[in-house]
Amino acid sequence: MEMHQLRYFVAVAETGSFSRAAERCYVSQPSLSLQIKKLEEELGQPLFDRLRRGVALTDAGKLLLPRAKQILQQAREVEEQLKRQQSIENVPLAVGVLPTIAPYLLPLVVGRMLASHPQCQLQIREDLTERLLEALVNNEIDCALVSLPAEHELVEIEVLAQERLLLVVPNSPNWPQESCALKAIEDFPVITLHEMHCLGQQIDSFCAQQALQRRIVCRSAELSTLQTLVAMGLGVSLVPEMCASRSPLEGCRYLPLADEGIQRAIVVAWRRDRSRGHLARHFVEQVRDVLQSGALRYQPTPSL
Repeated sequence: MEMHQLRYFVAVAETGSFSRAAERCYVSQPSLSLQIKKLEEELGQPLFDRLRRGVALTDAGKLLLPRAKQILQQAREVEEQLKRQQSIENVPLAVGVLPTIAPYLLPLVVGRMLASHPQCQLQIREDLTERLLEALVNNEIDCALVSLPAEHELVEIEVLAQERLLLVVPNSPNWPQESCALKAIEDFPVITLHEMHCLGQQIDSFCAQQALQRRIVCRSAELSTLQTLVAMGLGVSLVPEMCASRSPLEGCRYLPLADEGIQRAIVVAWRRDRSRGHLARHFVEQVRDVLQSGALRYQPTPSL
């Protein structure tokens, strides 16, 4: 019986679904199902009745659930106690962050970090994915907040959250006013992020998958510049939701897309063969909490 198996078991019990539990635990459904099956085999009896729609706890599952929750809670308490006992405030923490994430996420996270550890020494490096991964491999930073694609044989990726992309249009009656499909951008001039950014690559990939015929009038390396050009009425674009939430520009409207899957994964990258320091793990937990708190969700403006 392993801790991650108990976490998966509790997630299935609380969500009533293997698929929803897999989403909650950020693992694939086959992997989660396999671990639940191994747990059942070890205990010698089924924990769930698999129904046509969802699952239901067996008597064994009902007996295990409160004990599993207690074990997980005790494990969290032990971990927190060990963290408090270690002096980590004077250990420098070097973190790499993408420029399309840093201005919007870091103010909330750094504020939390300084509130809980006022003496901690944070060193933030903003750069492109490829350079951040190189810095991570060269031990110049402790971890990196990036998006996909991010691949290196010495780097391990952990998904923290999924973020929607929003359509940003000029705040004018001549432009879309409500949620629309990505296909709609074919009708307008497009301003997009430069492909040197992984977000620019992702946007190009989304459009290529749908065989969109975009009329690109400008590529920008900065989201702030991109939004200014949109506000001037020069075209439409796609921006991450945290940008719209934390740095909306007057003259722009931010619209959700009807297409599923138009989103980016926010991930933390670790060097695979290095230990993860207490302060680094605490920083990532603060990032995870902020991303899942809804603080970066965009609140739409009223229609014209």
